[in-house]
Amino acid sequence: MKNKKIKKERQNGFFKEILIELRDSILFEVAWHILMFIPRMMILLIKNIW
Repeated sequence: MKNKKIKKERQNGFFKEILIELRDSILFEVAWHILMFIPRMMILLIKNIW
C-alpha cells in the first residue's frame, strides 16, 4: 500500500477572514438597497397616478 498524504485542515488567515466579511456585508447591503428601492418606487408611482 502506498502512503497517503493527509492534508491538514487549515483555518483561514486573518486577512482572508476580513475580506470574506467585507464581501458578505457588501452583498447584503446591495441586496437590502434593491429590496428597499422597489417599495419606494411603487409608492412614488401610486402618488403620481393619483
